[in-house]
Amino acid sequence: MLRKLAFLVLMPVAVFAMNAASAEQFVRIASGLAGTYPIFGAKLAEMMNKGIEGVRASTLAGPTEQGLIRINNGQSEFGLTYTYQSAQMRQGESSLNFKAGNLRHVMSLYGAYYMAVVQKNSDIKSLSDLKKKPYRVWLGTRASIFYSLNVAALAAHGVTPEDITKAGGVLNTAGYQNLSQAFQDGQIDVAFFSGPAPYGPMMELDRAPGFRVLSFDKAAGDKMAELLPGVTMRTLKGGLYKSMPEPATTPYLINELVTSAALPDDLVYQVTKLINEHSAEFHGLFAGSDDVATRSALDGNKIPLHPGAERYYREVGLIK
Repeated sequence: MLRKLAFLVLMPVAVFAMNAASAEQFVRIASGLAGTYPIFGAKLAEMMNKGIEGVRASTLAGPTEQGLIRINNGQSEFGLTYTYQSAQMRQGESSLNFKAGNLRHVMSLYGAYYMAVVQKNSDIKSLSDLKKKPYRVWLGTRASIFYSLNVAALAAHGVTPEDITKAGGVLNTAGYQNLSQAFQDGQIDVAFFSGPAPYGPMMELDRAPGFRVLSFDKAAGDKMAELLPGVTMRTLKGGLYKSMPEPATTPYLINELVTSAALPDDLVYQVTKLINEHSAEFHGLFAGSDDVATRSALDGNKIPLHPGAERYYREVGLIK
């Protein structure tokens, strides 16, 4: 009888606990594998856990394109990418040939300089040289954010991956997280980096072994913008790195936070409000993070805005 009585007393408590657990919203943030994405994603998860009641957020590592596919399929709730890539994914023009029609824009965040880098003593003057002699060129994995970007950079200079192998060159498909070490070890002749200025991995290479940044001429820059809508050209000032005494013109990309059309409007509204009203918490995390601000929340966006995010931007007057 005492056991039955204890069961009857404790049962409502157990039911309440189960209901509370079921009411909790789990949020997974696809945060890439390296660079600024894991840093930004971890900070965003921390802010969600503290600032939005009933939300338990965490980051999800993996290639960016796979992360976007997970968002589209409901296996992740938010993710970081470039504005051009989300547009490609919605059109089914990704390297994995997947059409992610559910992707929606939440907020444009900060910019990134895309840099084609060669060994400091290399005879390469332009990416167009890569079809003339055998070189070891890093392209990254097909599911990474870099693959389509790197192929476009080559195409802007009249080069295809096949041209490189025909010339006796080698295509390196290692992950981005291993790129700096491979370049330092002399295993790669040509690498591609994308990040703020100055950028941590580039600063490491600046210390050893040194590098040269290949500047894009106007024709290559125009072709790059044509291939990847939303990409513009900017000039990195000389002296930013000791390895780069002269200025270099490079593509400039915009990072964005995306979500799924299936995610509830109220949740996306709360996340959008949280990031915008507490954007200063991102400032200082890395070079360029000070760009996170409401004034640029729609910059470069090429996909539909999520209704929850739109609600917030209308409230603050960014959208009339």
